[in-house]
Amino acid sequence: MKMKNSICLLICILSISFTFGQGAKKLQVEELQGFSKLKTKHSSLGYAGMLGGVYNDIYIAAGGANFPDGMPWEGGDKKWYDHIYYYKDQQWNLSKVKLPVPLAYAGCVSTEKGVVCIGGDNSKGIVNQVLILKYNNVLEEITVEEIQQLPEPLAYATAVHVEGYIYLIGGKNPSGSTNSFYRIDDRLEGEWEKLKDFPGPPRAVHSAVVQESSFSKKIYVIGGRNERKGKKSKGLSSFLSYDLKDEVWKEEGDVVIDGDKKVLMGAAAEAKGSMHVLVYGGSDERLFDQLEQLYLDEIAADQDTVKLDLSNRRKEILRNHPGFQKEILAFNTITGKWFIYDSLQVQIPVTALSFKMNDDFMIVSGEVAPGVRTPKVYKFGDQTDINRFGWLNYTVLALYLMISLVIGFYFSNKQKSTDDYFVGGGRIPWWASGLSVFGTLLSAITFMAIPAKAFITDWSYFFLNMAAIAITPLIAFLFIPYFNRLKIATAYEFLEDRFNYLARAFGSLSFILFQLGRIGIVLLLPSLAISIVTGISVEVSILIMGIICIIYTTFGGIEAVIWTDVLQVIVLLGGSVVAVIWILQHTDIPVSEMISYAESKHKFNPANMDFNFTDTTFWVVFIGGLASAMVTQGTDQTIVQRYLTSSDVKDSQKTLYTNAVLTLPATIIFFSIGTLLFIFYKEMPEKLSPVISNNDSIFPWYIVNELPVGISGLLIAGIFSAAMSSISSSLNSVSTAFCNDFYKRYNPAKGDMKLLKVARLVTVITGVIGVVLALWMANSGIKSLWDQFYTFLGLFTGGLGGMFLLGMLTKKANATGTLIGLALSAILIWYISVYTEINFLMYSLLGVVSCFVLGYIFSLIFKDNTTKNE
Repeated sequence: MKMKNSICLLICILSISFTFGQGAKKLQVEELQGFSKLKTKHSSLGYAGMLGGVYNDIYIAAGGANFPDGMPWEGGDKKWYDHIYYYKDQQWNLSKVKLPVPLAYAGCVSTEKGVVCIGGDNSKGIVNQVLILKYNNVLEEITVEEIQQLPEPLAYATAVHVEGYIYLIGGKNPSGSTNSFYRIDDRLEGEWEKLKDFPGPPRAVHSAVVQESSFSKKIYVIGGRNERKGKKSKGLSSFLSYDLKDEVWKEEGDVVIDGDKKVLMGAAAEAKGSMHVLVYGGSDERLFDQLEQLYLDEIAADQDTVKLDLSNRRKEILRNHPGFQKEILAFNTITGKWFIYDSLQVQIPVTALSFKMNDDFMIVSGEVAPGVRTPKVYKFGDQTDINRFGWLNYTVLALYLMISLVIGFYFSNKQKSTDDYFVGGGRIPWWASGLSVFGTLLSAITFMAIPAKAFITDWSYFFLNMAAIAITPLIAFLFIPYFNRLKIATAYEFLEDRFNYLARAFGSLSFILFQLGRIGIVLLLPSLAISIVTGISVEVSILIMGIICIIYTTFGGIEAVIWTDVLQVIVLLGGSVVAVIWILQHTDIPVSEMISYAESKHKFNPANMDFNFTDTTFWVVFIGGLASAMVTQGTDQTIVQRYLTSSDVKDSQKTLYTNAVLTLPATIIFFSIGTLLFIFYKEMPEKLSPVISNNDSIFPWYIVNELPVGISGLLIAGIFSAAMSSISSSLNSVSTAFCNDFYKRYNPAKGDMKLLKVARLVTVITGVIGVVLALWMANSGIKSLWDQFYTFLGLFTGGLGGMFLLGMLTKKANATGTLIGLALSAILIWYISVYTEINFLMYSLLGVVSCFVLGYIFSLIFKDNTTKNE
C-alpha cells in the first residue's frame, strides 16, 4: 500500500512538470507603447541617440535627435532635444524636468546611483559633460545632476558598468574617432582615470558589452566606424576584448560568419546567458560607403553638373534604402565563434537607446534607415516551449525513478534493527559498497561540472581526482584499521575514544550542519541546470528528487541507498561512454586532429607547474586535493559508513580500492566529454543556445538535444539519480550520526526498535529541511549566502582532519590542546580566505596542518588527563 501511494505521488509530480515546466527558451519580441502615442509631432518621428536606461524599475529616455522638417538630403535640418520621458504604468510620460542642454549620442549605463550619461553632442558640437538621471519615487519626477566632466569631449562612445567601475570606450571628438579609454569609480566621487588606449583602429558608433570568458570577465568591443575629419571613414568588422583581471587588451579578429566579414555600426548588444554576446542589427558598410564616397566626390567636384549628378545619385540611394539589418548575431566567448541567432521580421534600429531590464533587453526608438527614425519600443525576452523534453523521455524518467522506489521498498522488509538500517547487517558485498562510495562522491553536480569545467577552461582540475587516488593507501592502512578495531558506528566516535565527548559532539554536529546545507545545494544546483534543458521546473525537480529520496532512504536504510547508488553508477558511466562515442561519430574531424586542435587551443593543460598558490597550478590542485580527499574519505560519515558495512578490514579496504579503480577512467571520460563538447560546439556554434545561463547545463543540453530520444531521458534520469545518491547518503549518515552521537548518549535505556523509529524520523526531518532549504534558495535568489555558508563550515573540515591525524599519529595530543588547535585553525583559515589570494583548494591542507601543529603544541602546554588509549 505504501509503495502504491508513493508511485501515485511520483506520477502526480511528473504530470505537474508537463504543465508548469520552464522548458527550452527562444527569443521573442514584444512591442511596447512607443513615442507615437504621445501627442507631439517630434515624438511621433522617434529619435536616434537617446540618453537613458533603467533606475528603480523605471525606464528613462531623454534627448535624442531627428529631422522634423524633412529628410536631410531634402534640406531638412537635424534637431536635438532636451526633453525626458519615463515609462511608468505601461505608458511613456513626459517629465517636467529637462536636460541642461539638448543632447544625443552619449554613452549611458544604469547604476545604483542613477543612469549615468557621458558626453554626447548637439548643434553646438561635442560635449564633455556627465549627467545622472534618476526617477524619484516620492516626488514622482525625474531629477538631473551634473557630475565630474570627462577630460575630453566625446560622442558616439560606449559605456559599461562592471566590478565597481564605469568604463567609457572609444567615441568621436572634434577631430574624429578615438582610441580613448576612461574609467571612474561607480560611487562617482573621484576623477575620471585615463587608461591606456585600446589597440587597433579608432572607433565610434560601436558596441560594448561585458561577458565571462574562459578564465575571466571581459569587455568586448565590437564593430563601429573609424571616422577622420575631411576623410572617408572606414566601417569596422573587427572586435577586441579587455581582460578585467589582467587589464590587458586583445585584438580578437573579425566578426566572420560563413566566411563573410560583418561590419556592425550602431548596433545594440547584450550579454546573454553565461557565455554569449548578442548583437542586434547594425548598419553594414556597403551602402554607407557608396553614400559617403558620392558625398565626398560631390564636395570635390568643380562642375555644377557633376555635383548635381552625384547629389541625385546619392538621393536615389537614400530614397530606396532597404533599411538596416534584421539579423541578431551571437558570439560564444568560449569557442570564439559567431553565428546568426535569429532574423526578425521587424527592422532593428541603429543608434538606439538600449539597456537590460532583468532578463529582458530593451531597444528604444532609433534609426531604421538613413535619416528615418522610429518611435517604436521593443522588448526582447525568452519564450518558453514546455514540450521540448518529449513524452518518451518523460516516460523513461518516470520508470527509472519508480525503480528507485521499488529498491527502497524491497529492502524495507529487511530493516529489523539499527544494525540493518545503519550498516546493512553485514549483507552488503564490498564491491557494492565500493560502487556506492564512488557514486556518493560522483554527485550530479560533479557529473555536470567536470565536463563544463573542461569545456570552459581546461584539464587543470584533473589532478584533483588523481589526489583522491593517491591518498588511498593512507586511508586504507591508517584510518580503516582504526575504525574497524574500535567497532564504531560513526567516525566521530573515534574522537571520543581518543579525546573526549566534546570533541566527538563537535565533529558530529559540524558534519550534521554541513550535510543539511549540502542537501539543499545538491537539490538546487542540478535542478537549475536540468530546468533549462528539459522543461521540468526547478521546484518540481527539487520535489521529485527530495520526496523520492526521503521515501526510499527512510524505508530501505543503507541497503537501499547503496543499491540505488550501484544502479546510478552503471547508468551514468554507461551513458557517459555513449555520449563520447556519439560526439565522435557526429563531429567531422578525425580523433588525431581533435587532439591536435584541443592542444593548440590549450584545452588540456593538466599540470600548470608554476610555483603559484593563488591559481589552479599543479601544486595547488594536487597537494590541496590530497588534504581534501583525506578529510572526505577519512572523516566524512557518508563515506566512512560504507567502510563500516564490511565485517573486516580487508573488505573495507576493497571498498576503498573499488572507488580508486573507478576514479581514473571516470575522470578521463568526464574531462574528455568537456573537451569534445568544446570541439563539437565550435564546429556547430548554432547548436549551443545563448539562453544557457548555467554552465553546468552544457552537458545536459547536449544530452537532450543531440542524443537519441530515450537514451537522453535515461541519462537525465541518471542525473536525477546522481543527485539522489548524494542526498540519500547524507540522509542516512545524518540519521546515523544523530542517533549514535547524541540520542543514544542521553537515552541509553531505550530499546533498539525505538532507536530504529527515531532513525527513520530523523531521516524524514532531515530530508524535509533540505527540500525546504532548496525551495527557499530557488525562490529567494540568495545563493551567494549559501556559498558563504559553505565557506565558513568548510573552515572546520580541514581542522577535523587535523584532529583525526592528531589522534592517530600522536600520543601526547590531548583534548584541550586539540580543541584549541581546531579553533585557532578555523580563525587562521578564515583570515586566509578573506585577506589573501591563496586558492580555496589550499584551505583543507592549511586546515589539516595548522590544526595538527597548533593542537600538538597546545597539548604540550595544557597537559590534562583526558587523553585516552595512549
